[in-house]
Amino acid sequence: MHYDKMVTATKNGKITKNFFIPLSLKSRIRVRMEREGRRIVNFVVQLEHKMNEDWKEIVRYNYAHGFPHRDLILSNGSKRKERIHGEDLNEVFNFAVEDIKMNWERYLREAGYECE
Repeated sequence: MHYDKMVTATKNGKITKNFFIPLSLKSRIRVRMEREGRRIVNFVVQLEHKMNEDWKEIVRYNYAHGFPHRDLILSNGSKRKERIHGEDLNEVFNFAVEDIKMNWERYLREAGYECE
């Protein structure tokens, strides 16, 4: 896995990592994970696509609201939320990264954007 600009911070015994996984010149995965030991306790895995000079959110997996879910952010600004079943956040996190790697072009089309 290629990491771009990894930043690691430690606070209150938790380790936070932030990095990007490039998919193409105009698409990337933004990753933020917070761990206690080897256990992920919070995360964001987000597909971003560059439009003009701005990076737009397309798909976001996270653990906000106390449960893991995926948001598809449409080009008109509306969102579709889908709960992701699973109690082990390590597994949900890994699923999110692999899902976006495998399906990022489909997500771009579903959200109303053109693929490169």
